[in-house]
Amino acid sequence: MKRQLYPRRKPQGIALITAMFVVALSTIAAVAMFESSNIAVRRASNLVESETALWYADGVESWVKGILKLDAKTNEIDSLGDIWARPVDFLPIDNGNLRGRVEDLQGRFNLNNLATKDVAQLKVYLAQFQLLLDAIGGDAAIKATGLGSAIRDWVDADNERIDLNGAEDNEYQGLDPPYRAANRPMLSASELLQVRGMTPALYAALKPFVTALPTIGTKINVNTASPQVLSTLSKTIDRVAMMKFVETRLKVPAKTPQEVLNGGVNSFIGPDNDLKPENQIDVRTRYFQLQAEVFIGSGRVSLYSVYIRPEGGADPVVIAHSTDAD
Repeated sequence: MKRQLYPRRKPQGIALITAMFVVALSTIAAVAMFESSNIAVRRASNLVESETALWYADGVESWVKGILKLDAKTNEIDSLGDIWARPVDFLPIDNGNLRGRVEDLQGRFNLNNLATKDVAQLKVYLAQFQLLLDAIGGDAAIKATGLGSAIRDWVDADNERIDLNGAEDNEYQGLDPPYRAANRPMLSASELLQVRGMTPALYAALKPFVTALPTIGTKINVNTASPQVLSTLSKTIDRVAMMKFVETRLKVPAKTPQEVLNGGVNSFIGPDNDLKPENQIDVRTRYFQLQAEVFIGSGRVSLYSVYIRPEGGADPVVIAHSTDAD
């Protein structure tokens, strides 16, 4: 009797596991493709938002040029009551908003004044910087005696120390890492952080009151300067009268420098044969700074632009700007 042979059947369990494995791989691949697609879409969206924000920032920069030019035509002085001094705290735009303000940079102490070749004027600027430190106060400022000399050596053209408080290449090459003194005017006030004797705490205290302008010998606009900067103009400041002027100058700014000098209608500066404040003050400004932020979607672009407004009615010119985004 012959035995009947039957074909073997494949185990159904293996087929089921194989099918589940294929489905799982397909699902993983689909999810990965979906996530990759989402990332690509989001990246493209971020690029579009960032580019749009930059265009808006560029528009704000041009808008401020027009404001500064209009102000020069309509006002003979610059004060905190002018159109350029009005901050924009919130301006809605498509899919976002922007804000910004313009600041008078001649309401600050120009660090590059210390690069002057005039020996008599250098003494004035060094004294002014020390008066600024005194006005700021605090332990960091008190310990910074002689810092003005180190700044002078940083911005002057030679490699010789002005005095024992100065600092040239020899002092900086012994640091880790070593570097050299710039021996040229500062491009940014942030260079102060490289000057011997400067600390982060002192820089933070000084930052609102100093600037680095390309012109050596700029004067201080008394209509926009802070009390701390006004205090640098003379050793004979009447502080009560100065604060009264600061409170009223928004509506009644000084029309001429003489108004704040001894005997003027807004007088708070007495005679000073050493600092000669009559040579250090102004009521007109050439240098301004725009600080603007543009928010589009979840992105942000910040713009910092420095303008020079030439005399004679010429268009304001952006001489430096920088941006950052996140």
